[in-house]
Amino acid sequence: MASNKRAIAICDTCGFQYPHRVLKKNSYGMLVCPTDWEGQFDLKNHPQNRVANTFDDPSIRDPRPPLNDDRNVLWNNANVNWEDETSNWNNV
Repeated sequence: MASNKRAIAICDTCGFQYPHRVLKKNSYGMLVCPTDWEGQFDLKNHPQNRVANTFDDPSIRDPRPPLNDDRNVLWNNANVNWEDETSNWNNV
């Protein structure tokens, strides 16, 4: 620390002169001015080092997709006999 309250120091990022009392150390240990100071981030509390909140909703049990009511598709009308369909194509 500077012993004189009017000591001048140079910002390690931009290179401008500032009073030493104004400069702060950043997360890399460099002395920087207030405009170049990124905040109180270090290896523990930097936003990129935090785990994202990605919890699923546990109250949803056995979810199902919505019904296809708009397409009028019913299992009763479904034709699973492929041979009948090919015989219809031969008659055309």
